[in-house]
Amino acid sequence: MLQEAVGSSDKALVITEGLLIYLEEPQVRALAADLFARADVRWWILDLASPGLLEMMRKSMGRHLASAPMRFAPPDGVAYFEALGWRVAQVHSILRAAARFRRLPWFLRIFALLPEPDPRRLGKSRWTGVVQLERPAR
Repeated sequence: MLQEAVGSSDKALVITEGLLIYLEEPQVRALAADLFARADVRWWILDLASPGLLEMMRKSMGRHLASAPMRFAPPDGVAYFEALGWRVAQVHSILRAAARFRRLPWFLRIFALLPEPDPRRLGKSRWTGVVQLERPAR
């Protein structure tokens, strides 16, 4: 299916927004490896949640998501993908982006002023962001 989508392009961008959080870690690893194995896939954009945010969402929304449980939130954040060969090109916090575009409710605005966690050491923080990965230069 990916071959059909990419066609004859030698510079493809894959976007998996809203997908990875629902996959098991081995499935994410396999997807990352499959995409990395294709020289025509140059970039990959994904959204990523911290384990702390995943736990908070499970507690607050768990019963609503019983048929689609959230699973993937690596404690090492973007380093998870770096260990698989990808290079991190950009990381953007969803909270900071929402603040910048004035899309945050008033009671969350103060949180946008707080320091952000290291996207390679997310641990128990409550963080989510959009990550652009790219194939390293040869």
